[in-house]
Amino acid sequence: MDVRPLAVFTALITACGDTGTVHARDAVPTALEPTVLVAEAAMDALQQRLAARLQGAVAEGGTQAAVSVCHDEAPVIAKAVADEHAVALGRTSHKLRSPDNAPRPWLEPFVDRAMTEPLAGPMVVDLGDRVGVVRPLFVLGPCLQCHGDSSHVASDVAAAIARTYPEDRAIGFAEGELRGFLWAEAPRPSAGG
Repeated sequence: MDVRPLAVFTALITACGDTGTVHARDAVPTALEPTVLVAEAAMDALQQRLAARLQGAVAEGGTQAAVSVCHDEAPVIAKAVADEHAVALGRTSHKLRSPDNAPRPWLEPFVDRAMTEPLAGPMVVDLGDRVGVVRPLFVLGPCLQCHGDSSHVASDVAAAIARTYPEDRAIGFAEGELRGFLWAEAPRPSAGG
């Protein structure tokens, strides 16, 4: 594995003021593994619930309904999953649709380098009292209906996105391209607990 990107991310995270040692998911120290598993379980749950809800909305009301789900229901689903797993949890991107999904400081190096050095897989950041896990999200074919270029996004869907997200930048993606990141922060168990 080429460790140069890890060194760059570590330097950038340190410069942002967060403590942080960056690890590829397959090189996580044993001491961090239980906390990483908690974060990953929350991320998996969010991804599954949101995907199921979006598929249901599209089946019931078409792609326009998915825009409403992302705007109105996705934050509620994320909060419920975060509360269930006792973590902080969310999505972010180098091309945001919602400003509410702006990256936390420890995620900024990953987002800033998204186009030049995109992650191939999950990364783990030791943040001291908590552990951050970031996982890349790639564009799947159905995602193009809301995130593709004008040849993929129907005019009524584009209008719904423009009304709902006036500052939208999350368009123009191609299938397989990095769309953004799913992330979680899990608290580390205290030494005395």
